[in-house]
Amino acid sequence: MNVSGLQIRRALGLIALSLAMVSVAANAARAASINYGNFGPVVPGVKFVGVTESSTTDPVPLFGPPIPFSAGLDFDPIGFASAAGAGSSDKNAGRLEFTITTSPTLAITDLGLWEAGDFSLAGLGSASTTALSNAMITATVTQINGVNVAPINLLPVSASLGFNLLSNPGLLQPWSLSLSTNVAGQLGPGQWATSIDLVIDNALITASEAHSLAYLAKKDFQFTVTTQAVPEPSSLLLLSCGGLLGLAAAVRRRMKA
Repeated sequence: MNVSGLQIRRALGLIALSLAMVSVAANAARAASINYGNFGPVVPGVKFVGVTESSTTDPVPLFGPPIPFSAGLDFDPIGFASAAGAGSSDKNAGRLEFTITTSPTLAITDLGLWEAGDFSLAGLGSASTTALSNAMITATVTQINGVNVAPINLLPVSASLGFNLLSNPGLLQPWSLSLSTNVAGQLGPGQWATSIDLVIDNALITASEAHSLAYLAKKDFQFTVTTQAVPEPSSLLLLSCGGLLGLAAAVRRRMKA
């Protein structure tokens, strides 16, 4: 990978700044959480209620305030980074929590996230100098077909990626990670999720050796919702009755034959 002197100075400057921020943050009071409020409805009718971020490791904000768009929420993280040098290690863990709601005729079928940023691994060392990213979605269905139900815990899904100094040396290299969960496939026939409580856990982890540096930053984050229009209960009843009448007619025809 070819890099210019300006890129090297910029990367090393970012790493040095991040290391200083990590040191200060270690002694700073942790902000419990930030509630950004409610967003939507966005087309075709999805609402995001009580969007809140928190962290057990660093002061918030990390994700920053979301911007709603037709498929979900877009975040532009500032300062969501992990940096380590001279044998140190660091973890920056952020969490997003909110509720997704729709109308009884709009089913939530899939949930997903995509994130991207850059990483730097430099200096003298081994594969023990690393930069890692991990994301996990935990979803709980609280409403089916517009009716509140006992919480249904869907299977958590997670994804991770990692880089090390031996395999991925370089400065300001791009990375991205994505994952998704199928909601409709985990519910019974005719059961459409119309309200889901969501928790997204996100962590950036770096580790260094005596003469190496590791840096990983999140620069973009998007959460997406896929929906599907479903018939109203009265329409489902008509379809069901129509199917039964058709079956009865077919049976009569066979009996007359």
